[in-house]
Amino acid sequence: MLGLAVKDATPTVLQQYGPQEQPAKPRVLVPRLHTRADAFGVTVTADALPQVGLSAWQDASEGLCDAWGMRRIRISQPKPGVIVARGFRREPLEAVIHSPLLGPDGSPACRPGQFVSTDDVLLGWDEDGTPIVLNLAYSAHALVAGLTRSGKSITVNTLLAYASLMRDVRLIVIDPNLGAVAPWWRTAYKVSDAIHPDEPTEILRWVREEMQRRERLFWSGRTDRITEFSPELPLLLVVIDEVANYTRHPERKARERFEAELLAIASQGAKFGIRLWLLTQKPSADVLTTAVRTNLSARICHRVDTVEDFLHLFPDGRDLDITAADRTMPQGVSIASVGDMRTPVRLRSVHLPTEACWQINDLMCAEGLKVRDLPDHIDLDKAA
Repeated sequence: MLGLAVKDATPTVLQQYGPQEQPAKPRVLVPRLHTRADAFGVTVTADALPQVGLSAWQDASEGLCDAWGMRRIRISQPKPGVIVARGFRREPLEAVIHSPLLGPDGSPACRPGQFVSTDDVLLGWDEDGTPIVLNLAYSAHALVAGLTRSGKSITVNTLLAYASLMRDVRLIVIDPNLGAVAPWWRTAYKVSDAIHPDEPTEILRWVREEMQRRERLFWSGRTDRITEFSPELPLLLVVIDEVANYTRHPERKARERFEAELLAIASQGAKFGIRLWLLTQKPSADVLTTAVRTNLSARICHRVDTVEDFLHLFPDGRDLDITAADRTMPQGVSIASVGDMRTPVRLRSVHLPTEACWQINDLMCAEGLKVRDLPDHIDLDKAA
């Protein structure tokens, strides 16, 4: 009906040498279709026919939307002779989809130690429904920015949950506001909720000393980067929330000590198996120096106040068609460049609420993975 089939009047061999009482009827060539459904709609792969190529499918896209009941269709030609029609019943940036760590009822569907650092972590989907994944073993450092209520904590929940469930990762969380660290307080390798920089500085100094202890691996392994991890040689994930609390602390000497350790880890830590993730509401130059920020290659920017804030994460942001300096940007949507992604894309994070993180941590404690109690003044039963 849409002109994507071809009538072929060329007679077959039987028609050529058979009885000629009736004229040969033209054959209708219909493209072979392969369909695959997902959470957002359907992907249809078709063979291109003679004289029915990409432009013909694009011209027919509105008719396909109506016939298939889709909100929109994206047509592409990944290679000669193949057409891909991606139909969307739900927009990926609008759909709130639970993390695969949760079951249909919202309770945890995971077990402690089921992942390793080489497993891909599903962060979410871009606007075309392509999954955006993070691989801790093969990635480097990262910067996450966003205002309050922009959805930054949901993105961070996914990172911390997967890292906690990886048997070859040690999690270190520093968070003066407790929002990120509280669910993992009992099982993370090192934690701090200190407001003064001294305690976080001591943790970073320990990380840098661990980097020095691992130098011998470069000689024995004849390598310039540690890429294989185990419970005996774990990947260290260092997450610092509200980093501005320390880099803008009024006590100058304490601030400088913290920044010196932070810079050492940011510039050298990746090759020693350290992954540094910094979280901030405002990624301005007075919060993170250029020397630190240039080493944070993965970038996730939720809604921010100004274009200048966005440009601190994506310096070429004025040339992009997307921006995070948009007050209409939905909660949970960000601009991201992670892993092998060179061009930033819109990302809708999977939904992993803080309550689910507490439940996952309860499972870990039940498996004997608790390394510390909650602070003395916290009564978990009363808090619940």
